[in-house]
Amino acid sequence: MNAFGAALLALVAEGGGVLTGILLLYLFHIKSKRLIGMLFGTTSGIMIAMICFDVLPHALESGENILMMIGVIIGILIGIFLEDFTELLGDKFGAGHNKKMHTGLILLLGIAIHNIPEGVALGTLAATSPETILKFAFVIGIHSIPEAIAVAIPLKIAKTPYKTIAMIPPVLGGIMGVGAFCGFIMSQMASFFITVMLGLAAGIILYIVCQELLPESRKIWNGRLTTIATVVGIILGMLLVK
Repeated sequence: MNAFGAALLALVAEGGGVLTGILLLYLFHIKSKRLIGMLFGTTSGIMIAMICFDVLPHALESGENILMMIGVIIGILIGIFLEDFTELLGDKFGAGHNKKMHTGLILLLGIAIHNIPEGVALGTLAATSPETILKFAFVIGIHSIPEAIAVAIPLKIAKTPYKTIAMIPPVLGGIMGVGAFCGFIMSQMASFFITVMLGLAAGIILYIVCQELLPESRKIWNGRLTTIATVVGIILGMLLVK
């Protein structure tokens, strides 16, 4: 697989997942916070398992543990920066009169920003672990479904035109595709850089999952089923990497 193949895979995985989520919302009128919270919990658990039982072990195979830790630390710092940047933009655009429209756009903005490091992770794996890439792309696609539902609900309530909502899947997929292209190219620069990039990707995604996705799942539905769904997601993720 080359850089363009990785970008195309990222675009299809993210765009397909987002499109599926939007179609499910409009076809079945999904409103259950319990279901959406459980979906967030499950996909978060799968992502944790993929990182801890696949991505990080691949980084450790090089024996450069210090480089891996440097990558993880840089990834966490990037995650913190992206979080603050998203909040900054949210405050900047917070003067909108339509509250639901504002909520949907901020959620969309946050997902778009986070798609870049997730794309970098996918691109890095495409260059270093071809046997893992399809599994990771599948997880990204599944993970995008509840995200898309969460974004589309306030936009639907705000009576956003269908043409505007139809642009969301290709835009989010394209952004992740760019991240995957960059991740693939950077992974080709030097052998030690692969270890750093895998650690970086792991740090970013683990930070996003622990800081945002898991709390968001509890915010949507603060019940035991959300926690159970997360545990089930971790187990499913372990099975996927085997």
